[in-house]
Amino acid sequence: MHWLWWLQIVADILLIGAVVVLLARLGRGSRPTAGIKGPDLEQFVSEASRLSTEFDRLLGEKRELVASTLASLDRRIEELKSLAAELEQPPTSQPAPAGDAPDFKQKVAELAAAGKDPAAIAAATGRPRGEVELALGLSGRKTSAR
Repeated sequence: MHWLWWLQIVADILLIGAVVVLLARLGRGSRPTAGIKGPDLEQFVSEASRLSTEFDRLLGEKRELVASTLASLDRRIEELKSLAAELEQPPTSQPAPAGDAPDFKQKVAELAAAGKDPAAIAAATGRPRGEVELALGLSGRKTSAR
């Protein structure tokens, strides 16, 4: 879960706890109203109003977070659908790799003719040793032992 979700959950729990405490205080003081002093009641009302505003703000943030998460998920789903559609299409004839395959084979043959071993040829061409040995084997040249 994203860390913002955890922060939001903790804030919600704190706000709910504060509302419960305020309601419990109000419940205890619900006897005759003569026991409740004006400043205490005003403080309670202002605190309840502040908590309500904060709760509304946090709910708005949560809505935005959920909306952005859903939008992100929708984008990812569309990307995956397009990838799946591409994979379902039959493969077309693939062109030869746009690499230097003929040049590579020629370079390997030249270096082998110069007496280089497969490890030296691999280092010179930047290709793996196994690929060099395969090219030498396909060209009919003998590869040296490892």
